[in-house]
Amino acid sequence: MNGMADHNWIRFLEEVNAAKSEICNRGPVWYRGQSNASFILLPSLLRYANGLEKEEFLFSSYRKFSDRIIQRRESEWETLFEMQHYGIPTRLLDWTEALGIALFFAVFYGLSTDQSKADAALCILNPLALNLESKVQKIYTIPRDEGDYSYSKIYWSNIISPKAPIAVEPIFINSRMLAQRGMFTVHDNSEEPVESRFPNAIRRVIIPRNIFPAVIEFLELANINEYSVYPDARGIADFLTHSSGLVHRYTSSI
Repeated sequence: MNGMADHNWIRFLEEVNAAKSEICNRGPVWYRGQSNASFILLPSLLRYANGLEKEEFLFSSYRKFSDRIIQRRESEWETLFEMQHYGIPTRLLDWTEALGIALFFAVFYGLSTDQSKADAALCILNPLALNLESKVQKIYTIPRDEGDYSYSKIYWSNIISPKAPIAVEPIFINSRMLAQRGMFTVHDNSEEPVESRFPNAIRRVIIPRNIFPAVIEFLELANINEYSVYPDARGIADFLTHSSGLVHRYTSSI
């Protein structure tokens, strides 16, 4: 790492610490890495114009089709986590307790999937402060707290209409969730990005592209790579493809 890159990396870490201090004096802090700094914090379901109309259909259809392949989960929340895992649009947004995992998704993973020259971003969340917006005094542990916080009753009925996203801590149901220290925010029906609605709970720190090499070096030293983040067949495949020194025939670099 050269002197300028080293200076910029240190400055980035200082900005992360400052952002954390602004929103959280104590208690948990969650992170989310985004490969493009212009991306907003909006779950996949709300990125579709008719996503809310299709929510129940997606859930019931997934259960119907997946029953033939995997054992049905009794918890609605665990089913929803599984849908998120397989890329089906949900009202969930992924977060992590681990800074390194967030940086992986922002930079390392982003370099493999995003060919733009954009800066990345690190989003920092105080989950307790966000939950207080809904007068929730804790972080729900799911599915243990399902009796108090029911997915279908809260989000499919007109009896309760949440006015803010709610942060939840899942009981890890698969190896990816465990490896990624995955957490979620469960979003209400608003299409406005959560960071603009609740700035007291969320900060965004830009990851300038000129420190990407320093981030990659940090991830390598911390042994954070495709296999450690995806401890399954996909992770093995991606790790071997990117770490074996293969030179692509048709592009000069990734």
